[in-house]
Amino acid sequence: MQINLEFVSRSTGGKIIYGNDKGIISAITTDSRRVPPGSLFIALKGERFDGHEFVLPALAQGARAAVVSRRPVNWEFPDNTALILVDDTLQALQDLAASYRMQFNLPLIAVTGSVGKTTTKELIASCLAFTWKTLKTEGNHNNDIGLPLTLLQLDAGYQAAVVEMGMRGRGEIRRLTAIARPSCALISNIEPVHLERLGSMENIARAKCEVLTAIPADGFALINGDYKLLVKTAAEYSCPLYTFGYNKECDFQAQECKIAGSGMQIRMRMPDGKREEIFFPLPATRLALNVVSAAGLSSLLGVDFASIRSRLRDYRPSGNRLHIVSLEAGGVIINDTYNANPVSMAAALETGRQLARPGRYAAILGDMYELGPLEEEGHLSVGRKAHYEGVDLLVAVGEKARDIARGAITAGMDPRQVHYFETKAEGVQYLQTRVDNSWSMLFKASRGMQLETMIDELTETIINPGR
Repeated sequence: MQINLEFVSRSTGGKIIYGNDKGIISAITTDSRRVPPGSLFIALKGERFDGHEFVLPALAQGARAAVVSRRPVNWEFPDNTALILVDDTLQALQDLAASYRMQFNLPLIAVTGSVGKTTTKELIASCLAFTWKTLKTEGNHNNDIGLPLTLLQLDAGYQAAVVEMGMRGRGEIRRLTAIARPSCALISNIEPVHLERLGSMENIARAKCEVLTAIPADGFALINGDYKLLVKTAAEYSCPLYTFGYNKECDFQAQECKIAGSGMQIRMRMPDGKREEIFFPLPATRLALNVVSAAGLSSLLGVDFASIRSRLRDYRPSGNRLHIVSLEAGGVIINDTYNANPVSMAAALETGRQLARPGRYAAILGDMYELGPLEEEGHLSVGRKAHYEGVDLLVAVGEKARDIARGAITAGMDPRQVHYFETKAEGVQYLQTRVDNSWSMLFKASRGMQLETMIDELTETIINPGR
């Protein structure tokens, strides 16, 4: 990045109240603990923090300038620094990102959906990276702050970008879309997630389809054609539209998916009727449509299918998304703790069953958040699913997870196989006496549970005993 302070002040509608507009900015930061030399520090304010308290430390660490929303009182600034005053620092961050993004003429893909958008984003970025240097959203930084910061990482070396867009209510994706100005979009699905705020599936579909508001005439959208409500809602927009799914009417149809050794073999039909075979190195059939959609979108962008096939064959998950670790005695740890809702829980339980040995499958499941009126039934349904998938040991952890245990027992699971703990520490203590590294163990809960800490605590006693 190389922008001057005049560009910053003009983009944000800000006024330079200290220093001048001649300085050059080489990076953007909102974290005073990480201040690259020559950066612009934007003092965001939240419910529990105020970046204005860290303006002087950021400048002292090498920031070239800061964006603030209140005038300083009795501040002494380092030489050769500047201060830009704006009405709202978050809005300034977004306005700056929107202006900066328009300096780049490149394919920019926006990915959204109720479930699986992060994995789909990773798969698309991997496919495109074979042909183009591709910027992607790191982790799930898909909100009002994360998206602008991602866009502000663009530079002349990038040839494509893939950004994720999350939301909790109507209007949020529309706002993110206005910042990113995507050239094409992918909607992975719509599920009863965030019903607490949105109230109905119709509202969820409309919220997700807000990503279509800025797609240009020479762009396109790729949506899950298995959801009739999504197809109907998307048809209200004028952008070119393609579909993927199991439905035979989809442009990109997943025709067959079967476990093949350590992965799965997927056969898909292309819009021209041609059939393609893809090997994906994770034995998780729930990911088949993620793979098909990523392959479809990449092919629409002109990426050679042989390259797509190669990148998908070599894919490795990152973070806590279906991260599978093989254990010495034949078991596996399935770390899928990055987030959860009833749909993704059910899919993860199916994956665990596909990987587990008979009689050696443990599911360690925690609270799911933001389910609104579906909270009780959502947790009960996960418990029932655990029983139907033949889980041999169910450990439910957290206040809400009590209903997971109750759902499993009422579905017919032997109560001796079901254990409920209010805290993760209690759950770890029990597991240390019950399982070893011959077990397949699925760990999954909403992000706020941080269930991966249970895996960390079990490492020495179960995963790598004696090390």
